[in-house]
Amino acid sequence: MVLNWTPEVIVEIFTSAITLLATLLMYITPRTKNIKSLSYIRLGLFFMGMLFTLDLLANLFLITLLSRISGLMLLPSAVFFAIGINYTIKETSNSPFLIIVVGLGVLYCFLAFQPGAVGFEFAGGFLNMNWIGLYEAVGSFFIFFVGSASFYWGLKTWLNAPFLIKREALIFFIGTVINGPLTLIIYLFYYWNPIFILFAYATTGLGNLIVCLGILREPKLLYILPFTVNRIVVRDREGNPLFDHDWSRSNLSESIFTGFLNAVQLMSEEVINMGGLLDIKLEEGILTLYESELISVGLVASKYSKLLRECVVQFTRDFEQKFERELKKQVKDIAQYEGAFKLIEKYFSNFPYKNIKSKKQPLLLAGKFAKIPLEIENKLNNIFTDEKEYQAIKIELLKSPLGLSSEFFTLYNDLLDETKRISEEKVQYMIEDTDLDKLN
Repeated sequence: MVLNWTPEVIVEIFTSAITLLATLLMYITPRTKNIKSLSYIRLGLFFMGMLFTLDLLANLFLITLLSRISGLMLLPSAVFFAIGINYTIKETSNSPFLIIVVGLGVLYCFLAFQPGAVGFEFAGGFLNMNWIGLYEAVGSFFIFFVGSASFYWGLKTWLNAPFLIKREALIFFIGTVINGPLTLIIYLFYYWNPIFILFAYATTGLGNLIVCLGILREPKLLYILPFTVNRIVVRDREGNPLFDHDWSRSNLSESIFTGFLNAVQLMSEEVINMGGLLDIKLEEGILTLYESELISVGLVASKYSKLLRECVVQFTRDFEQKFERELKKQVKDIAQYEGAFKLIEKYFSNFPYKNIKSKKQPLLLAGKFAKIPLEIENKLNNIFTDEKEYQAIKIELLKSPLGLSSEFFTLYNDLLDETKRISEEKVQYMIEDTDLDKLN
């Protein structure tokens, strides 16, 4: 059997391989595999990869049925992209565009198996199998829908990205520009000269790869638009603060915030006393309260979110389990609960520090459990040999403005040099003084 090797087949091998590989990476990477909105986007990418795979096989073996089925892959791809992007932007799957896509999908499935839906065409001296007529027109709509939705998503993400992940958001946006407007413009030229379909396939694969790499590098990009997480506080059932984490340094003091929670508990005790969840709408956000057997947890965010409610419940249960001994002994020392920063990393690590606007603004990280560069950690260990002193300095550095660590070490080196200079001058003075005594 003679295979119909054409430039289109070769380019589609590249595009399908890149798209399916990017999809696989997002399924197996721990930081992204359990994100709900991304699960739909991964499915959209998978069906897009299958589109190119089936199309290249149709052209390679000249099988019309595979060409018809490859076109149908556009429908689930568009549907899952629409759901995933909607969920990312609005935390809901519903939208008018989704209804339009599903409605056209019924017509598209009908057209796929009508006579004349696909046909053979010569382009550049090569025989290719293409969609024809109304089937091609509806398929082109799905292509433009996916490209436009991707660009809209990338643009909103980049514009709303917080300072700390602005660079990653730009990379992500560039990917959506490549597989969105750039690919669509090149695709339009296909109707003038079929050779341009090769470039459209190539930019689609490249754009998909950049988008996926952006998400893999920084999953927080998927949580920029729906809401902002501001602060979480844990206290015992007597109202004593045990743990406090602020996603940026706020003007609301811990005592005021804890007092506010105490007042809320008195007003809503009958509702949440038996381990329930309560959402209280604030002027510029929402307070989610959860009461367990031993602790109360309050989280302030910009808007209501099912995902955040689940995170609060899971965080509370793990906090109780992790510090069960301290809680039952009614330990009030906040330092004993510093290990809860590990739970912040576990349940809230994907939510960005949106309130940080510049490098000069303080950033509160995960206490002694936050990661710092190995070079800096080694320097700190050399300077501070006492473990308690080392941990205290480390926490203070992590709570300081970004870049302060370099200034700290510069100052330390300057002081060290000055100390050596003073010591050398003192030694020299003692030698000179000794020489004078001998002369006398």
